[in-house]
Amino acid sequence: MANWLKTNKHRLFPFIGVLLLGGALFTYYLNTTPSQEAFSSKVLDKRSSPGSSDSRSVIVDNDNPFKHKNRLNEVDVQNYIHWMSHQKVKADSKWTHYKLTSERVDWLLQKVKEGSYKHEEVYVEILTKCQNEDFATVDLDHNRVWTLLNGNVGKAYGVMTEEEERAYLQNPSIKFK
Repeated sequence: MANWLKTNKHRLFPFIGVLLLGGALFTYYLNTTPSQEAFSSKVLDKRSSPGSSDSRSVIVDNDNPFKHKNRLNEVDVQNYIHWMSHQKVKADSKWTHYKLTSERVDWLLQKVKEGSYKHEEVYVEILTKCQNEDFATVDLDHNRVWTLLNGNVGKAYGVMTEEEERAYLQNPSIKFK
């Protein structure tokens, strides 16, 4: 075994490196991509069943316009804001896109205000600007969230014109300089 390892280590170590890198990329993908988990209507907490005397009833809302799980974590909020901003910003790389709609902005802002997030003030500020259709600094807002996500590719460098935005919505792979 020792002889085999000596003669084949030039093959073994790169193979192990590729496996580790693949595992890291897969883990990153799982932690940053919304699951496609679908709930069938409303999910009722056991404590809210009819006839329950418990006053702590909880009804989980299934009106998520992102079609994602209902309990949002910090990365989910960041990703939603980040991916919706792609509709408004110029950047060399954009991997995911959600159309920026008032329904999504309102829903996400409500969830952020109901929850407890480390960067809640940032999210509320950005989402409130979106509600008010104030996109003058959307590139800077994109980069704030992109930085929270430890982004290293796809930094925004400007705001699209209305014409560029229409073209982007028709073809999200389009590039603007």
